[in-house]
Amino acid sequence: MPGSSNSKVQQNGPPPLKDGVDYINIGEEDQMEVYGYKRHVTMTVITWLCIFCSGGILRLVFHWSPHWMLYATHKKCPLEAAEKVLVVEMFQGKHKCYYVKKVTTLSAENILNERKRKKPETLEGGCWDDQALTDMRDASQEKLSVHLSGGHFKEVPVLRMFHCKKLRYVWDPENAEFLRLQGLDNHVSTTILHCQGGVTVKEQLLRRVVYGSNEIVVPVRGVITLLFLEVLNPFYVFQLFSFCLWFADNYIYYAMAILAMSAFGITMAIIQTRKNQRNLSSTVHSSDVATVIRGSNGTVETIPTEHLVPGDLLVVPPHGCIMHCDAVLLTGNCILNESMLTGESVPVTKTPLPNLRDVLYDSKEHARHTLFCGTRIIQTRYFGSEQVLAVVIRTGFSTAKGSLVRSIMYPPPVDFKFEHDSYKFVELLACIASIGFIYTVVTKHLRGISVSEIALEALDLITIVVPPALPAAMTVGRFYAQNRLRSKKVYCISPRTINVSGSIDCVCFDKTGTLTEDGLDMWGVVPSLDKKFQVPIKYIDKMEGDELLIGMVTCHSLTIIDGKLSGDPLDLKMFESTGWILEEPEVNDNSKFDMIFPTVVKPPNSFPAHSNGSENLSCGDTLQVEEFQTPLEIGIVRQFPFSSSIQRMSVITRKLGDTQFNVYCKGSPEMIVSLSHPDSIPLDYSSVLEEYTQEGYRVLAIAYKGLPKVTYTKVQRIAREDVESNLIFLGLIIMENRLKPETTGIITMLREANIRTIMVTGDNMLTALSVARDCGIISHGQQVIEVHSVPAQANQLAQLMFTNSNYSIPPPIVNANGGSIDLTNGISNFEPLESATVNGTLTGMVSEDSKNTVAGHVNSSNYCLALTGRTWSLAKSSYPELVPKLATRGAVFARMSPDQKQQLIQELQALGYYVAMCGDGANDCGALKAAHAGISLSEAEASVASPFTSKEPNISCVPRVIREGRAALVTSFGIFKYMAAYSMTQFVTVMMLYSIDSNLTDIEFLYIDLFIITVFAFFFGRTEAFEGPLVKQPPILSLISLSPILSLLLQLFVVIMIQWGSFYSVQQTSWFEPFNATAKGESESVACYENYALFSVSSMQYIILALVFSKGAPYRKSVFNNYGFLSSLVILTAFTIYLTVKPFSWLQDTFELKLPPVMDFRLVMLAFSFGNLLLAFIIEDGIVDYLVFQKLRYKFHNVDKSRRKFLAVDFRLKQDRSWPPITTKAVLDSLLPSDGKSQPRANISEIHVECETLSNNVKLNSPSLAHGPVTNISHKHGGNSGEVTLDPATLISKRRYNSESENSSNSQEQTLSKTVGKSFHTSGFATLPRQTNHIRNSLLNATVDVHSEVESAPAKPFNPV
Repeated sequence: MPGSSNSKVQQNGPPPLKDGVDYINIGEEDQMEVYGYKRHVTMTVITWLCIFCSGGILRLVFHWSPHWMLYATHKKCPLEAAEKVLVVEMFQGKHKCYYVKKVTTLSAENILNERKRKKPETLEGGCWDDQALTDMRDASQEKLSVHLSGGHFKEVPVLRMFHCKKLRYVWDPENAEFLRLQGLDNHVSTTILHCQGGVTVKEQLLRRVVYGSNEIVVPVRGVITLLFLEVLNPFYVFQLFSFCLWFADNYIYYAMAILAMSAFGITMAIIQTRKNQRNLSSTVHSSDVATVIRGSNGTVETIPTEHLVPGDLLVVPPHGCIMHCDAVLLTGNCILNESMLTGESVPVTKTPLPNLRDVLYDSKEHARHTLFCGTRIIQTRYFGSEQVLAVVIRTGFSTAKGSLVRSIMYPPPVDFKFEHDSYKFVELLACIASIGFIYTVVTKHLRGISVSEIALEALDLITIVVPPALPAAMTVGRFYAQNRLRSKKVYCISPRTINVSGSIDCVCFDKTGTLTEDGLDMWGVVPSLDKKFQVPIKYIDKMEGDELLIGMVTCHSLTIIDGKLSGDPLDLKMFESTGWILEEPEVNDNSKFDMIFPTVVKPPNSFPAHSNGSENLSCGDTLQVEEFQTPLEIGIVRQFPFSSSIQRMSVITRKLGDTQFNVYCKGSPEMIVSLSHPDSIPLDYSSVLEEYTQEGYRVLAIAYKGLPKVTYTKVQRIAREDVESNLIFLGLIIMENRLKPETTGIITMLREANIRTIMVTGDNMLTALSVARDCGIISHGQQVIEVHSVPAQANQLAQLMFTNSNYSIPPPIVNANGGSIDLTNGISNFEPLESATVNGTLTGMVSEDSKNTVAGHVNSSNYCLALTGRTWSLAKSSYPELVPKLATRGAVFARMSPDQKQQLIQELQALGYYVAMCGDGANDCGALKAAHAGISLSEAEASVASPFTSKEPNISCVPRVIREGRAALVTSFGIFKYMAAYSMTQFVTVMMLYSIDSNLTDIEFLYIDLFIITVFAFFFGRTEAFEGPLVKQPPILSLISLSPILSLLLQLFVVIMIQWGSFYSVQQTSWFEPFNATAKGESESVACYENYALFSVSSMQYIILALVFSKGAPYRKSVFNNYGFLSSLVILTAFTIYLTVKPFSWLQDTFELKLPPVMDFRLVMLAFSFGNLLLAFIIEDGIVDYLVFQKLRYKFHNVDKSRRKFLAVDFRLKQDRSWPPITTKAVLDSLLPSDGKSQPRANISEIHVECETLSNNVKLNSPSLAHGPVTNISHKHGGNSGEVTLDPATLISKRRYNSESENSSNSQEQTLSKTVGKSFHTSGFATLPRQTNHIRNSLLNATVDVHSEVESAPAKPFNPV
């Protein structure tokens, strides 16, 4: 699709579209540019001639950059004529990846003829394809089947496609673009999925030609292939060049040493690569057989799972299986273990997909009806002899498991400044080598040196300045750090990330399972009776058999698997606290579906203490009194599973001997209250809920209602929205979620180290704030400001409002224009507490933190922000300029979805933070992958893409990773500086000797390169991480910065001056004899006094540089704790002094040393070395570390020009006391869900009424309305015909009016009559039934039964707060 679209793209989303450029996956995270190319014969011939003339070097360059080969041999053309495509992927606007892919043309005739020519045993499907090939007599008439959208497969004779990152892209001639091949999940209605009847053998084969086999295959390359790929790496190519050069120069010893090291490195790399490929391949690959229903005749057939295609109708086996595809459940129930995807081994119940014509299937919204690839089906449950059926929607790498594997195979590049700077530094060294190369060639040519000698010596300079051992030395520090982390039970699968973790200055934590304990303990319940909360009950097993207890023992998803009670830990803890017993019928586990009482719960003593025959008095029907005592047994007839999007679950039950069904609903308090009738809500609901949530408790609410005159058949068909409405509020369930013992200490340690800590959770705001205060994320005395979202309306833009979170009682609610909303009496706040946090001046209710707040602004810069996922979404869409401020000052992000967590991580990275994410792996995979350092506390397969995994399930691993990362980063800096200084030191030595046509001898080179440099590089990284407290200042991140550059320049200046001093001083002695290069003769000896002076001094300089660059505290332990390094230092220093002063004659001959005739000059060389040592320490410790790094680093630092953009944002926020603008009145958050899309029915209380035909005047006789009016009732388009919804503004009360509710029943009833009798006004949230009839039953328990229709009034939009 041409990139002419001007669609708005988020900062951290896909890059903006360019004009005249074609794209694939537009608007998605993996949006990529695509260009068409066609082979050009002339260009191809010329390119191959150049390759031949260059001896294959040009082809090697093309191997490293395949897109250059495409440029050289092909010409750009439109996509419809392309033979190859160039796919360009951009990562965060910084990294580009190029993929050259061949466009293939498929036709049924060619594919089928090829299959018929092959022997049956060589075919991919073997004998399973024989029947299909027999049915297709005329292959020329067959067409390929492809699905693009809408659920209808399109038959085409020819199909053009290419593969990229394990996905297939097909050409759509109608829109002239390449589209990703879609399964049955793209704009497909649920009705179409239910209509799928399976496919025939022939259809399956033709679809498999297009979609490929249903398998996830990680290619395992052969040893020869891996060998060539490794050898052709630029690093080893350079080493091979160096080896050949040294061999030609008779520098055989070091050449053989480097060859042995390279061979060892290549061998280990091949072994490790092959091991990783085998492990991943064996982990993800699985094969089995599946039972499908053929669409032609409905027969059941068993086929290999590799043959499954979208549209196949799968029969799920009763005994369970591993899913090999993504499928939608059509009939029956399945109990699954989804730990591979979620990290949680809790059994999950999957129910059939609802058959709704106008509802499109969505993988996230309908996850409870989707069987994902890689998950294990434990049991199936069905009705009678019916089969459990599922329709295949995705196969292969398009599945959920395939997507996870692709993220592992194609990880995003690590953006780390140190690596980029190291490449630039190597380029700088190469430039210096080029200068030395040219200088050597020119000067030696002028002195008449032979061409062969000039070539060898000039090329040798390149291997000196750019040391071949540099990459190997750089990996040493990471290797040791990885081993040390492993010993501390932290496993790293990406060693490169260890260096990145050393720069971490911001850590985001999930809450549940990360900061707090995994399990929840039962604290107690708070019953509600007569609009009042009762005394909390701590001992649940002592409760009477009232509706609250019955709701607790029935409203869950527990089941018995292999004789053991299994299910969600929260449900399990709640049920076990009651002491009740759960029983399932004595039938096969697999048949427990849609039976009248598939699950029964009963108390230990199944006979109730009392039986009055009317246990459900509020249901409006009097039950017949039994003449004998009936055992208290309750059957769970139907279950509506929990969904995170609607924050609730419900069940339909019936007591033994009862005549009606009851509904029990459990979920978040805000959701349950929004579904409950106002007259059942306690007046002090908000304050009681706030009291528990602020203490950090996990609070659930439970409600119920009766279903009189509803048959069993209707129970099985009734819609969920009809069941979960007009409920009676029963009370609160209080669960205790304790902090882990290590949490507070670790958070304190991180904050003292100036590492920012953030909580990112899907939990309630008040609970999150309480935990944040308890663990120290919000420090004592720090002001917390909540950010609220106000959605856009017809005449009003979306708004963000700020309130102080420390007030307990809400003052009058205001709208966005500052006007007060006059609310009616007696109805409590139905909004989520995190969305209705309030602010105002209240006597005696202001916390200490609140006293610093002045209306309109804050007095202190010591504040943090707290916001929810819906506010985050609205800010990103409507106020992107405020997002940096929210991210810079945000401390608690509650109700965040997995996608929003990842967005926050990316926004922090865009501000210049180096972000670590620590989570339990359940819903944090996206954030773990997006962070610079993801630390998973879960060992599930879902966390396999996280760089770090801790075996200890607490956050103590975070400072360990940061410590080791800092040590590895400082080690990498030290080794890089050491190798660079070593190469420049040797370059200076060789250039001085070249000036007299001398050089270092082979043994001298060998001693320096192998025994000094290699030994120090090996032991350099063995210094362990500093065990003391983390310091506030992280290590330097950039090589191209003042401190490392100044350090190298000053050290090299000292090196040059000392070498020049020794070189000059030896020439000034009386016994000096100049070196005569022409007199070397056949001996080829380069021994001379200058050689001795420079060798003896430079050998000590390499040791000195290793010592001064090997730094200790505060990031590493002292060098004296590194016994290998210390021993090497002592031994090499002693041996070098020995060589300088008085070596044995055989050593003197071996090294070809020409010793000065006097001992005094030898001691002068040691004095030069000692002076070098003193100057090196003064430079490194005094000038660089103390003066520049500590004192002057921030003196001239300009935050506006800093890469760390958050510094400038935070500086301006400290200066600007007018932001954030604190409102002095309460603000009601929007009703937006976490994804930011407007869904007005998200938090609405619905009242379903049973009606009779009457005139337009309606009389309400329900005594249940005596305590509060219903206002703003109006018609809802598209809703149920008898459905009434409350305006949310009427569901919020001023607490000072609560005491008046009982005395105002008459006025309220009159108000209600007037409201219903006149014209009705519609809001965006309030609705009115088409029929306004006489209400004969109580609104508390009535169901919808509409008999007539009256005309409704015109609609008027409602402007929410």
